[in-house]
Amino acid sequence: MKKFNADKEIKLSKFLKECYGAELPYSTYQKLLRNKDIKINGKRVNSDVLLNANDTVEVYYDGAKKPLNVLFEDENVLALDKPSGITSEDLEVLVKNTYKSAKLCHRLDRNTSGLLLFSLNSDAEIELLKAFKDRTISKYYLAEVYGKLNADFGRLEDYLVKDENLSEVKVYDKKVDGSVKIITEYKVLEKTDDTTLVEVNLITGKTHQIRAHFAFYGNFIIGDGKYGDNLINRAKGAKYQRLTAYKVIFNFDGGKLSYLNNKELKLSRKPW
Repeated sequence: MKKFNADKEIKLSKFLKECYGAELPYSTYQKLLRNKDIKINGKRVNSDVLLNANDTVEVYYDGAKKPLNVLFEDENVLALDKPSGITSEDLEVLVKNTYKSAKLCHRLDRNTSGLLLFSLNSDAEIELLKAFKDRTISKYYLAEVYGKLNADFGRLEDYLVKDENLSEVKVYDKKVDGSVKIITEYKVLEKTDDTTLVEVNLITGKTHQIRAHFAFYGNFIIGDGKYGDNLINRAKGAKYQRLTAYKVIFNFDGGKLSYLNNKELKLSRKPW
C-alpha cells in the first residue's frame, strides 16, 4: 500500500497518473476501482472522484514490485513475456526499475501478449532497431481465428491505411491513397468446428496488421473487440484477443549481435 496527499483539486485518475506515471496503466487503475482498492480519507471508492486539497489517498498497489517474466538475458539483449492488458511502453517503465539501461526496441498491442525485446546498451539498441527495420529478425505469432481458412498455408498481400483519429486501421485489396503494402504469412496448426489455430509469420510489421488482415478475410481473431465480434468473443469466454508473439529468430547482418544468429527464442507456456 502507498499513501499520497493531494495538494489541489484534481480528478483521482489524473492525480494517480502524476504519482505513478506509466507504472499505473489506466486498465490497472480501472481494476483498482472495481475492486475498491483505493481509499480517500479512509473510505473506499469505486469511481473517478474529484479530490480536494489535503485529501489522503491510499492505493493498494505497487507496480514497481510486479515480477518480470524473463525469457532470455545477456549483456546486450533482454527478452520478456509481456502479459495482455499492459502497453509495451508501460512495461518498459517497470523494466527500468530493474534494468536501468533497458530500451524498448519494438512494440506489441496492449492486449497482445508474448515475446518483447529490449536492448541493454546503446550499441545493442542501434543493432536491434536496424534489424527490425531491415526485417532480419523473424517474428512469429500464434492466433486463434474465427472460421476456416481457404488453405493450410497462405500468404496474404493487401494494403493498409491507418486512421490516427479512430486508433484503428483499414485493409484494402488494392492500393489507395495513404496506404502501405502489408504481407502476412500463415500456417494452419489446428482446426475446431468454428475456429482455426494458426502460426503467423509477420513479413511487414504495421499497426494492428495481423488483427485487421485476418478480419478483412472474415477470420477475425477470437477475443478482439475492435476488429471482431463481441457476441462470439463472449461465447468463447475470450477476455483478451487470442494473439501471442511466441517466437523470434535472429539473423543479424554482421555487427555486435551476430553471435545470436540462428538463435530461436520461444515461449514455453500455453499461448492463452
